[in-house]
Amino acid sequence: MNTQEAFRKGLETIRRLAGENGGAVTVSEILQAFPGVDLDEDQIGEIYDYLERENITLKDYVPHDTRTLDLSGEEEEDAELSEEDRKMLDFYLEDLEAVLPLAQGEIEALAEKLTGGDEDARDAARTRLTEGNLHYAVILAREFAGKGVPLIDLIQETNLSLMESLDAYGAGDGDLEDFLEKGARKTLRALVKEEEGFARMQEDMTNAANRVLEAVKEQEAAEGRALSAEELAERLGMPVSRVEAVLKESAKAIRNAEK
Repeated sequence: MNTQEAFRKGLETIRRLAGENGGAVTVSEILQAFPGVDLDEDQIGEIYDYLERENITLKDYVPHDTRTLDLSGEEEEDAELSEEDRKMLDFYLEDLEAVLPLAQGEIEALAEKLTGGDEDARDAARTRLTEGNLHYAVILAREFAGKGVPLIDLIQETNLSLMESLDAYGAGDGDLEDFLEKGARKTLRALVKEEEGFARMQEDMTNAANRVLEAVKEQEAAEGRALSAEELAERLGMPVSRVEAVLKESAKAIRNAEK
């Protein structure tokens, strides 16, 4: 059977299932209607058009589907994003249009395969969960936007965390979704905290540099000579090494400006 024939039969299966279930199907049932077919973006679009033409509704609402959520349209949230982040988010969401999100029933079935299936079944489940969670990664990462870390970095770290959690997940770890979310949020909080610490360090360094340079101006104007790093350190109550580092960076900046 060629791909086109398999796709047509898949649509017929969807219509039959909808007829048996009051005009509704689940995302999981749609996926099962196309065994062995690697659906591309155009085919996914055709499936949604087909559902609309045949008045077939989706039985399960998918909270992790970025196609059903406005991630960039709310003014208050969007204000947190830089122009670069907004552009990146638009491109990323466009790429995700071709990826079917995970449905609740599908997640449960995959979780069982992840812990109880053979090696091939586990690999297939892990691959599908990794792909389907690309939507969820955006939603989680978006909650931490505007805190100093570029959105693309937040999304990439979330994806890595979700994959690591899938590798670590075992039968005794409880609900898979909760397990993945806890791991991702822990990673995102750590990333933001690290960035905040780096920002504070930069601010401290800038303040120290301003104090040193201001003291240099004042003291040289008052005494008519250049003060040593030791003298500046004593008057400012700062370590000599820190004063020397500021003076070195200042001299380097001046040389670069003169080139």
